[in-house]
Amino acid sequence: MAPEIHQKKPYQGKSVDLFAAAIILFILVAEHPPFTTADAAKDPYYKCIAQNRSDLFWAASCKNKPGPNKNEFFSEEFKDLVQSML
Repeated sequence: MAPEIHQKKPYQGKSVDLFAAAIILFILVAEHPPFTTADAAKDPYYKCIAQNRSDLFWAASCKNKPGPNKNEFFSEEFKDLVQSML
């Protein structure tokens, strides 16, 4: 669920749909969800994004990826796109 829903804010269709599209895109590339819940108090991965510490989020997301340089699993363009959508 989008953070607006967890925070009991009014439903904003465009932003909620954009958020959902970002999650789906991330899952298609990473083969796992980016976080469990979009609640900074309950999910450390989402908290990184909410607090503009995307460097920590991407480092954690790359941790178990294949290849010699795991930090390059996600392209900079992909990271920028997902961060902008979230």
